[in-house]
Amino acid sequence: MIFPTGDYKKLGDKQDGVGSGAYVFRFALTEQSTYTLPGNHELRLRVWNWFRRAVTSAKLTDVTSYGTAHGFRGRGQPGMSGQAGFSLEYGLSQKWVLAMDLARDWSNGSTLRGHDSNGNYIHKTGSAGTDWQIAPAFEYNWNPRWGVIVGSAFYFAGHNKSIQVSPQFAVNAMF
Repeated sequence: MIFPTGDYKKLGDKQDGVGSGAYVFRFALTEQSTYTLPGNHELRLRVWNWFRRAVTSAKLTDVTSYGTAHGFRGRGQPGMSGQAGFSLEYGLSQKWVLAMDLARDWSNGSTLRGHDSNGNYIHKTGSAGTDWQIAPAFEYNWNPRWGVIVGSAFYFAGHNKSIQVSPQFAVNAMF
């Protein structure tokens, strides 16, 4: 369950929003296997799938992360969303790893109901979106506990998706 944290209403600007104001159910499955290949190289395969659906709606006031303007009063509910993907990680050595993810994202539009500052009733559902992404990366591990991974996600074959490339960087720490 995802709890409604973060600002989502009474914002200075709609892009200041970091939450939806709704409780969201999340269900995920992940499977991974590791194989030792000739030359003592490790190959890890991973498959995942997750799904999210809002179980409550949010009370909306004024400017919100749902795109409403000052004076709006009503309710909003995030649309369903999900992702399915497959990844490969190939160990070149104990320190260097090549990685690649392939995933499909989908989302339904959020639903909005209420009244604007003029008292006009508004009921709309946002656009749905989908995309495919491929994300190659390099991983370097200083030791068994610390490492970094650097790559980019390239989005293709989707609709209602404005981003094309998303650079990524992470520090891995094992405790």
